[in-house]
Amino acid sequence: MKELFKHKFVLLTIVVFSASAFGQTSEAIEKELVGLYGKINENSAYSSNSDGELLEKSNEEFKQKLLNHTKIASTLKHKFSELEKEISITTSEDGKFRVYSWDRLDGGTMHFFETVYQFQGADGRVYSKSNDLEEGDSGSFVYEIFEVEAKTEKIYLVCSTSILSTSDAYQSVNLFEIENNLLNSNIKLIKTKTKLNNSLGFEYDFFSVVDRKERPIKLILFDKKTKTISIPVVIDDTKFQYGKVTNKFISYKFNGTYFVKVN
Repeated sequence: MKELFKHKFVLLTIVVFSASAFGQTSEAIEKELVGLYGKINENSAYSSNSDGELLEKSNEEFKQKLLNHTKIASTLKHKFSELEKEISITTSEDGKFRVYSWDRLDGGTMHFFETVYQFQGADGRVYSKSNDLEEGDSGSFVYEIFEVEAKTEKIYLVCSTSILSTSDAYQSVNLFEIENNLLNSNIKLIKTKTKLNNSLGFEYDFFSVVDRKERPIKLILFDKKTKTISIPVVIDDTKFQYGKVTNKFISYKFNGTYFVKVN
């Protein structure tokens, strides 16, 4: 009887420990993440208390905590209204795919961004992964996710902006899909004249659109009814070094297999 009680006690201890280790509420997680991003702000290259070494550590700590927490299923449904004031959080319409992106605040007119992807796999579990960039790649922040139903899977159209200087900017749309329990970012379904691509993008001068009221500025359009992606035509202009955004568009319509140019 004593031996049975001992085993029950050990089991109870394990259960209690597990609950304390993984039972953190989404609200508590958000509070922790807001605090950690606060350290990035404190050590920012744009701050009077700038500290490059501490900034690097703060970014890495925030990234690792975010990766750990976004493996908890409840966080995929949590709104993160306070954290969203600090970083970009964009969720797909079906609620199965979310992207967290943030400015590293490490200085200069070129801004470097980190990204964490969170998604629900076919087994119902929630997964997360970071976007590991090549050296020198500034990354981007995600501002919108569109969806299109293909024959056997759902394609996510992830729209993002890169800030290359005060006036030099770049927007792109990249295709993703959830394959079983993995996130595939190499879906080549956009048909151009020469090859199949997994993205469309364009460079432009930020000051050619600076008067638009919306922030962030969203230049890529998607017509859900016709399944059509539209990107603006950018022209040379002596006033705008990196190109002027016009009111004309180049469009690619999904025909059930590929996105094909329609104009």
